[in-house]
Amino acid sequence: MRDASSRSCKARLLLVAALACGSSEATAQPSQVLPWRLDYAPGPDAPKNCPDKSYIKAALATKLKGHDPFTDDAPRSISVKLVLTAQRIEAHIEARDENGEVVGNHVTHAESWRCDQLADRTVFYLRDIVDPVVLPPSEADVVPNSSAPPASSPAPLRRPPAPPPSRPAAKPPMRSPWLPQLAVSASAGAAWWSAPKTALSLAVGLEARWPRFSVGVEGYYDHAWELATQQDVAAERAALAALACFRQDLFSARAFARACLFGDVALLLVDAQKIKLSDNDELVFDLGARIGVGFWLARFLGLELHGDVVYVPRQPAFVVDGEKLWRSPRLGGAVRVGLVVPFDIR
Repeated sequence: MRDASSRSCKARLLLVAALACGSSEATAQPSQVLPWRLDYAPGPDAPKNCPDKSYIKAALATKLKGHDPFTDDAPRSISVKLVLTAQRIEAHIEARDENGEVVGNHVTHAESWRCDQLADRTVFYLRDIVDPVVLPPSEADVVPNSSAPPASSPAPLRRPPAPPPSRPAAKPPMRSPWLPQLAVSASAGAAWWSAPKTALSLAVGLEARWPRFSVGVEGYYDHAWELATQQDVAAERAALAALACFRQDLFSARAFARACLFGDVALLLVDAQKIKLSDNDELVFDLGARIGVGFWLARFLGLELHGDVVYVPRQPAFVVDGEKLWRSPRLGGAVRVGLVVPFDIR
């Protein structure tokens, strides 16, 4: 009987030791990040400098110490869609479990030309989804057990997945696409053939701008020195123009091209008594076209270079003592460079 009892006690001790070892090994194993499927869609309107899917995966794997949490056949999925608005670019992130239920969503954004910054913010939220924060148990979570020996350190508990939200996360308010921006511009350059000599040309303008189209007004002032006379005189031209323009982004949302049509009313003046305009042609009506390129130095400041070609239906002439000194050609032109400052209408 004693031998049987002794063998039974030894068997129980071996069973308890085996269970303790198995529990210790299970506790010592690091937590694994369960796989997800990544659906990444930059969208047709996204800037060309937005990173691709491989960059997002590599950046997230770096934060997870080399572990790639994405597989093509994972039952759970995370979708990332890039949406370009009038003022910025947004990343719409949505996570679904194996049953197709939404378990998390978020919208992050950056300036329209900072797609690199948007990618870093997207990776931050992806890590929070695939590898939730691990929290140690609180005192209320630990149930005292007098029969079990005290543990040297409690095992970390993984935070349970968040329940599906009762309603989608509120998106930031978006400006109406029909609401324009106001843009103030100032530029300087040179004008040809609007006066007998090459003239210094200054321009200021005010425009209402939509994503692709704009309308506005501009004022011009051209000043030419040293006319071809024996007198030291100068010619001036002041004009007011109405413009309609089309704008297209180049390479990224930070660079753009513009094409415009305009008409202006100009006044020609000469600061000498003997020189005058023939047939009272002080007022001149011109039609023109503009081609330009620009670059946004910041969200509120742009640099623009443009060239104008002007058609003059009525050709004014300068007259000295009854003799025509100079007649305006049919075509004129100007090249200017300047700054553009846009303002949002709230």
